[in-house]
Amino acid sequence: MGAQTSGQSSGNGSDGGQPEPAPEDVETIRLDRIGRYATGEALGGAEIVSYQAGDSRLFVVNSNAGQVEVLDLSDPTDPTQDSILEASELVASEGSVVDSVGGTNSVDVRGDIVAAAIEADPATNDGAVAFYDAGSLEFLNAVQVGPLPDKVTISPDGSHVAVANEGEPGAETDPAGSVTIIDIEDGVESVSASTATFTEFDGQEQELREEGIHIVSQAEEPATFSQSVEPEFVTFATDSQSVFVSLQENNAIATIDVDSASVTNVDGLGFKNFSLPGNELDTSDADGPSLQRWPLLGMYQPDAIDAYEVAGQTYILTANEGDAKDFEVSLLGDLDLDPAGFELSENPYVDTVEELKEPQNLGNMEVNEAAMAEFADPDEQGVYTDIYAIGTRSFSVWEPTADGLQRVFDSGNRFEQEFIEQHPDGHLNTVESGPETESIELGQVGDRTFAFVGQEKGSGIVSYDVTTPGNPRYLQLAVNRDYGVSEDDLAAAAEEDPDGDNPARAGDFAPEGVNFVPAGDSPIDNPLLCVGYEVSGTVGVFEVIPEMGA
Repeated sequence: MGAQTSGQSSGNGSDGGQPEPAPEDVETIRLDRIGRYATGEALGGAEIVSYQAGDSRLFVVNSNAGQVEVLDLSDPTDPTQDSILEASELVASEGSVVDSVGGTNSVDVRGDIVAAAIEADPATNDGAVAFYDAGSLEFLNAVQVGPLPDKVTISPDGSHVAVANEGEPGAETDPAGSVTIIDIEDGVESVSASTATFTEFDGQEQELREEGIHIVSQAEEPATFSQSVEPEFVTFATDSQSVFVSLQENNAIATIDVDSASVTNVDGLGFKNFSLPGNELDTSDADGPSLQRWPLLGMYQPDAIDAYEVAGQTYILTANEGDAKDFEVSLLGDLDLDPAGFELSENPYVDTVEELKEPQNLGNMEVNEAAMAEFADPDEQGVYTDIYAIGTRSFSVWEPTADGLQRVFDSGNRFEQEFIEQHPDGHLNTVESGPETESIELGQVGDRTFAFVGQEKGSGIVSYDVTTPGNPRYLQLAVNRDYGVSEDDLAAAAEEDPDGDNPARAGDFAPEGVNFVPAGDSPIDNPLLCVGYEVSGTVGVFEVIPEMGA
């Protein structure tokens, strides 16, 4: 089953031995999947991936097997397993800084250093970041961090490590989320760690909500910001002096000062208006694919984020997946809407809120009722004046300013539009959060900057030219999926015969982690894009082929 790629770019694959093009000659790029590796593990078999140039190795988090698979990528058309890094077991065997370790959640490589984020057992206890030599895979050191360390990232200058400690609640305790900054400037054998928390924002919940920040708790007492925060993803600014953190459920991005390991800003992302032209979406599973404008607001709620600099100005890119805790979600058809809150006189589909709640319209849609109670129930009677969707089915570009984050671009309905036109069987999840824009990675080719955006449900990689932050240009949708094999199919097969199933039969399903390899580090002439597909447990290797201008 070959990769299906379609979009604006076209041309033939690169020829071996060709010189790297001059930067000013690159007009666009095209993705061509040239290699594939299957871990054999479904539902978590390949998640975060990180490439090490020195040995042409790709480190792949296989959370289902509780290990990091190390792939030989010297021939990217034929990735093979070079070794297995039993990160959790190694930490435990070295007299760990945590009492009992769980799985490995994330990995990053820079130079000769591997950093792995390892949760404790139970996950509500403090976890660890462990360091290894990228060549020998020798364990070097470990440092205690907060509960449930998720995304770990090494700074561009190699001096610090940041890890998002998600702090998800357990059966009996709900640890606070945090971000740990680890100083490795003097080597990983002698490190110091400081953890940034969000307690200084407690008591400011109303002011934060006015910025579109979502703060709720299942507990009976009022929610505090520090307790509701669950940091999801971290990325460094290009100067390595700041860390940007996605607070996904809260619909916000925090900024951490590296030197002081303190939170300097928490910026709300506001809401996307799905009633505006260009923001049409599919909200119903009771009819065929269609994109329509509806009186909906979406919280951006990004998962992965990345940052770059243009003309001295920093920009942040967000993959606006959306997320909600189980207690927050309801079907719109089961809720009461205030007719006075909805201007429907010019709506071409419905005249009343009761019609709005019919299955072919919005009735079957999952919405964030907790956000509706928070932002759209002034009388606290359970009758809502606005509807809040989960996520925005897009990626966005943000500019940090003195007044907070200003959105300079949003991809609107482009992802759903492309799936409907090119891969209609992959147009899924319409009543939840659409294609679930999960992962994002920036890459430089010549003098142009490109974004590679992973869609979890549709399983596509969308490429954009983001050289001009306010005017990104869509290029291509790359898909390698058999939509006839569902996640439920793989789950059932794995339960019935864990050793005999072949989850790779689904193609490449659910891109969780994306890693760009620049041409200077690539084992071939052109850059690579390596993708970990979580559900199918596969790794896709794409050649990033530059296409020249006239």
